[in-house]
Amino acid sequence: MKCRKCGAEVSDGAKFCEMCGAPVEAEVNETPVANEEVVATAVEETVNAATAVGEASFAESNNAFSPIPEEPVKKKKPVWVGITAAVVALVVIAAVAVCCTKVGGNWFRKTFLSPEKYLAYVLQDNFGKNIDDGLTVYDEYIKNYGDPDNIDSNIKFEIALGDEFSNYIGDYASDLSPEAEWVTWVKKASIEYGVNSFEGDKEVRIKLGANDVDVISASVDLMKDGNLYITIPELCGKALHMEVPQDVMDEIVKITDMSKAIYKELPTKPELQSISKKYLKAIFSNVKDVKRTSETISVEDISAKSTVLTMDLDDVVLTQMEIDILEEFLEDEEFEKIWNRVYAAYEEVISDTSSVASLPDKADSYEEIKSKAQTALDAAKEKLAKLQDKTLENKVQAVITIYVDNKGTINGWDIHDSEVTFSYLQPSKGGRFGVEAVMDGLGEAGDFDNLTITGTGKESADVVTAELTAVVDDEKLFDIVINNVDKSINTKGEGSFDVAITNVNFGEGSESDLEVLKDIIGDTNVGFYYKGTVSKKNTEATMSIGNGEKDLFRVGFVVDIKDGSALDVAGKDSALELDFSDEMTWIAIIKEVDDETLAKNLREAGANEDLAATVEEGIVYFKSIADYY
Repeated sequence: MKCRKCGAEVSDGAKFCEMCGAPVEAEVNETPVANEEVVATAVEETVNAATAVGEASFAESNNAFSPIPEEPVKKKKPVWVGITAAVVALVVIAAVAVCCTKVGGNWFRKTFLSPEKYLAYVLQDNFGKNIDDGLTVYDEYIKNYGDPDNIDSNIKFEIALGDEFSNYIGDYASDLSPEAEWVTWVKKASIEYGVNSFEGDKEVRIKLGANDVDVISASVDLMKDGNLYITIPELCGKALHMEVPQDVMDEIVKITDMSKAIYKELPTKPELQSISKKYLKAIFSNVKDVKRTSETISVEDISAKSTVLTMDLDDVVLTQMEIDILEEFLEDEEFEKIWNRVYAAYEEVISDTSSVASLPDKADSYEEIKSKAQTALDAAKEKLAKLQDKTLENKVQAVITIYVDNKGTINGWDIHDSEVTFSYLQPSKGGRFGVEAVMDGLGEAGDFDNLTITGTGKESADVVTAELTAVVDDEKLFDIVINNVDKSINTKGEGSFDVAITNVNFGEGSESDLEVLKDIIGDTNVGFYYKGTVSKKNTEATMSIGNGEKDLFRVGFVVDIKDGSALDVAGKDSALELDFSDEMTWIAIIKEVDDETLAKNLREAGANEDLAATVEEGIVYFKSIADYY
């Protein structure tokens, strides 16, 4: 072997060159490595082995120490594992999102709930929404009509005759008696009744009118200080005055206070919502033997694919519902709390007056109600036991079929028993709907055996319209035309309606008194027309008989409610004292009677002169008698 530095020969085994002293390096095999992975693996194994030897030697020389633990090498997971996890997560998220929608939530319940549980959910959910709408109206009315000590309400009832009908009555009256002809001047008659309460003062008023003229009126005003005034302006310009005994005033005040106290304790909307949900659950939670299918349902020309839920309302089911309701009532602490609260307010106000001496205390009163409920529950349980052991025959009273859309909303139903069938279908909210009602077996109850009412309608965002036809024993009876009914009447307590029953067939050759109406108006189309508007403080409605253009007869009423106002008693300053025990008091009053105004109002209203003169002369006559005394 030669020295790599100076080239001199070096002895085998020598570590340094003898000539130049350079270290001698061992020869390296320069054959190229064919596989780099083998080399890398060999190096890794050598290093690991050396490390292990070193750690073992270190541990041996240092008995007090342990080798430093080595972190495990994390193995890479296959790519498919991550992809699968991501897909599962997305599916879960999508399922939750879908179930949170109406369609998805309904699909989930329909798929995983039994038919009985699904029907119970659908009924509770849909009826619950309707009840909530009704309670919203209740809440609004309570807010508006709440204070009985500051309210002015007025009701006006009116009857009006058309010219044709008025003439017919006049001719009919003349045939009976020539003296009765004077009644024909009345084309329209009205009566108004009102109550005004303001800061403890109260007024009751009444007014009679004819042909849009106020003929005569009267009012009774009771002040909180016990002074009572009676006024009839058309007969006397002065009020009549008397003092009300204190014990009577106390009773009147108590009644007012009672109304105010009870109003404050009336159940709130949330309380009634809570109670209604419990009773809905009690009614529908134990329905049995529900059949569930998916079908395309048709009523008239309306069709819809629906989930169909059918249930027999037999004696067992109905008795079980009765039991569930009574059991819920007997355990209903919330209802008992409301009852006791209202009754306590009532009792507290009037407990010191003689009028409540016979009233039971509130605890006994409610216990009596519960006792009656318990008796009814025991009877229902006894009946159910007999039905179940077949001591009593279990009869099907009716069959109910509910149609449900893909959102879980009831879009129709069919209810029928042995005599009546009623079907309704509305595929989508805000769309067209069909109605079909059939009543059989009415021969004993009426003049016909079969009555059928069919037709279609449409529901928009705000209004419902429809056209229906009634047929009796295969002969058309009348048409029902719903020109409009505002949906806000049910949801807000305000809106308008316009409904007509037209083309009424009273029967050919019929002896019905109504058949003569066609001759009176000169038209074969005689119907009934209903129109009106409703608001929280004002309602107007009319019912008329005619042909849609001319009225034969019309009845109307107006209800107007507003805040109370200070009482203004006409003739208060010059009031005449009223003493029922003194005859001369009445003589003095008659002397003050106005003998002109009432007759003047009658003439203005269109009364014939004979009537007006008779009234005028009668008043003068009574005044002359008073003058005699």
